[in-house]
Amino acid sequence: MLLEEIAGMSGTPLSQDSARRGELRVGRSDPPAFFFSSLRTRVLDALPVDSKCLAVVAPVGYGKTVLMSMLLNDLRQAGKQCLWLSLDDRDLAIEGIISELEGMLHGDEQGQNHGDSLFRGHDLVERRIDMLIHRLNKHPLPLTIFIDNLHFCSDPGLERLLGQMMFRTRDTLHLVVSSSREMPFDTSRAQLEGLIRQVGVAELSFNEAEVAGLLGERLCQAIGELGIAEVTRKTEGWPAAVRMIKILLDGSVQPRLTLESFSGTDESLAQLLNRQVLSTFAAETRDFLLCLAQLRTFSEALCIEAVGGQAVHEQLHYLAEHHVFIIPLDHNRNWFRLHGLFREHLLRESDVLLSPARRQEILVRAARWCEAQGLWGEAVEYAFASGSTRNVVHVLDRIAPFFVRIHGGAQYMDWLERLHGSGKQASAEAEYWFVWALAFRRRYEYAHKQITRLSARLQRRKPRADAGDLQRRIANLRISLDYWVDRLEDASLGARQWLDEARDGEDDAFNLAAAHCIIGCYLINNLHLVEARQAVQSAREMAFQAEGVHAESWVTCFDALIVITEGDYADAYARLVRSITRIRVELGDEAGIAGTTALMAARCAVAMGLDAEARQLLELGIRSSRSHGFLDAAACGLEAGLMLWRGQDDDAVVPMSVLRDVVAAYPQRLALTFSCCLIRRLIVLGRPDEAVAEAERIGFGLAPRQRRSRMEKAQRVVRLDALIAMTKIELEIAASRYKQAIPMLNSEIRQAKLSGCNASLVELELNGALVAVRLQDLTLGIRHMTRAVRIAASRRIVRPFMDRIEVLRTLVSQSKPSVWGFATAVESEFFAQMCRQLDLHDQVKAANLVAADAGSRALDVLTPREIELLGFIDAGLSNQQMADRIDVSVTTIKWHLQNLYGKLGVSSRTAALARARSMHLRG
Repeated sequence: MLLEEIAGMSGTPLSQDSARRGELRVGRSDPPAFFFSSLRTRVLDALPVDSKCLAVVAPVGYGKTVLMSMLLNDLRQAGKQCLWLSLDDRDLAIEGIISELEGMLHGDEQGQNHGDSLFRGHDLVERRIDMLIHRLNKHPLPLTIFIDNLHFCSDPGLERLLGQMMFRTRDTLHLVVSSSREMPFDTSRAQLEGLIRQVGVAELSFNEAEVAGLLGERLCQAIGELGIAEVTRKTEGWPAAVRMIKILLDGSVQPRLTLESFSGTDESLAQLLNRQVLSTFAAETRDFLLCLAQLRTFSEALCIEAVGGQAVHEQLHYLAEHHVFIIPLDHNRNWFRLHGLFREHLLRESDVLLSPARRQEILVRAARWCEAQGLWGEAVEYAFASGSTRNVVHVLDRIAPFFVRIHGGAQYMDWLERLHGSGKQASAEAEYWFVWALAFRRRYEYAHKQITRLSARLQRRKPRADAGDLQRRIANLRISLDYWVDRLEDASLGARQWLDEARDGEDDAFNLAAAHCIIGCYLINNLHLVEARQAVQSAREMAFQAEGVHAESWVTCFDALIVITEGDYADAYARLVRSITRIRVELGDEAGIAGTTALMAARCAVAMGLDAEARQLLELGIRSSRSHGFLDAAACGLEAGLMLWRGQDDDAVVPMSVLRDVVAAYPQRLALTFSCCLIRRLIVLGRPDEAVAEAERIGFGLAPRQRRSRMEKAQRVVRLDALIAMTKIELEIAASRYKQAIPMLNSEIRQAKLSGCNASLVELELNGALVAVRLQDLTLGIRHMTRAVRIAASRRIVRPFMDRIEVLRTLVSQSKPSVWGFATAVESEFFAQMCRQLDLHDQVKAANLVAADAGSRALDVLTPREIELLGFIDAGLSNQQMADRIDVSVTTIKWHLQNLYGKLGVSSRTAALARARSMHLRG
């Protein structure tokens, strides 16, 4: 925005919040304030008011910011809600822009315990963009967002951000953006869809009337109409040049002669004008300006400290009064900056006219002053510019935790890498936070190298009082890195050692809970479920001490993972739904832990046949799935998405492209898990050729040695091996290779029984029934089906039966009632529920299998809660009224009703009431 201010701009105050964050970022959240009235040009009144996006694109000095600030003023006077964001040369990364927009929409986010990062890492840019778009779409009022100087941001993520704001937001959101370069989003698409209006050099250039308006009446009379035309011709309507010529002519005794002598042939117009302007000042003022140019922004207090001298106040007053390229950055005119074009010229001049020692002195003193004021970002930049490594290290040591925790470490990481590039290191504490910053940016391998070097450095130095604490934090961070890259065994061993060395009351309770969860995750994935439950129970005790829904919710997720692995979906679903309800009340839907929990609950819902609930949970969870959570939770969501997929991407709850994006955000084990689930789904959909192609892509069709090298890229755990074995079994069955499938089936059934993986056992038994049916062994098929029903009934494992409904149809249609035997009413009613998916004739036959003893056992089977719900149904209460009556969520009511319907063998309220009355369960 620098050159545009010559055409009449400035900025906004330094907020207290900015000072609290240790940054000097004035002029960002409001348009500039002017020393004098801005010139209203013809283009402003010609701007459309209904375009989705107004893009102002022109080189520096064409008044882009002037135009935008005047448009903003017009909109606000009309009662419109607007937000303003100005970028500058520190806005290299997209994270800062997103943070500013989030802050303007909802206030600053509160930092949280960095131990949480053991599970979530720092939010990925894609996740933060998605969350921002979600917030914008929920904004209750029409909103126009102004973003000035997009050209400062070189981050590739800017294209995604702007594209999402253009094409994924409601019609009530409008954008006004400026850049000196081509817009970094798909303007062709925007033009085709009629979403964008572009303003360029032609519209922004001043005509003679506008030149006259800027020069003012006195100068126009002095130079006449020919002079006005000459200014227009020589500047070609460039607003910045017109403004500079006005300064020259204002200071001239004979403006006409000055104009006639002016020529732009020897050097660039901007440089020539700057040189001529500087030559009009007194020597003392020129020297002051050369010193002042070393400062990016300045106040009187900073100038006194950095530049020195008794005449600072008078010099600043003179420059401001004469409008000499000095721009106020707050309404009280306490902070200023020089115009960018003028400052660049002064810096070139100071290289010649100021000694290196003088320039360094100014920068060092500025760094110290900014540090004393808590303006740490500025302090670091001035320290770097001065070449004083000692000052750089000193400031970095102070700001490390703040910048990494609050800002995710992008800026801090850049500073440390600049320091390392000079052959220097920061303190051990600052280097520790550098590793966290690397981890937040997912540079895990580099982070591993840096933490190894840091550990070695600490071992070499003399023992210090705080060394033990830092070593423990380093060990904790190493555990985090191992966990993030899915080195579960290393992470578990590290966590055990870290816990063994724990001292009562000295470690954060959240970190202790996290360590136990990591151990539990390793045990779960290797199917040591009893030990895993002990580890998670220890985590729960620590989470209780942490006294927060966040910690408790994490532990609930790992606890539910055990239950899901065991296949007790009804139990896991109830726990997860209760957790989600609490999270949404205390943290809101936007909390990442809400999404992580929702993905796991979606997996349970799909398994129980609650597809509508699963869709809602997936929509909640998928938004955060690329950046928040842990691999096994993401796997739950992916599997749920695939189970709901009917074969075409346009009918998917979550598009396949989005699922693959989630896969790409995690280590290789998730990719292999996803491929196995996709193969199995393709087989269910009757697309075996595609399933085989996917199997070959991941190495199933390769020779053993080649297959090992391909698949060992993923961290292999027992749970994954079991999934791979199941996938291979189903591929063999799909290819009618039953002799190969049967021994594999029997082996996996034994392993599933030993490990207590009941969900897998149900699927294996159903696969056994499928093989038996195809081999025309109905007795064996019924035996497998009966065992599957016995295991699945109480756990509500419904989905595998729905996916193999033809096997059930064959067995029911070709068998007698006497061959089926169920030990409990729950099993009988579950079997009846599965049979309701069959054709009408087979439904009647299946119902006869279980009707004989259903009435006598139903009362014993129904829980008090289910009997209470029958009364509510009889009274005509809706699901919401039931939920309000017993103080639970509607989702919980639906879950209870599904259980009730299953036990009564019905599928609706009316049928449930009729069946209950026929069994004398209700009066």
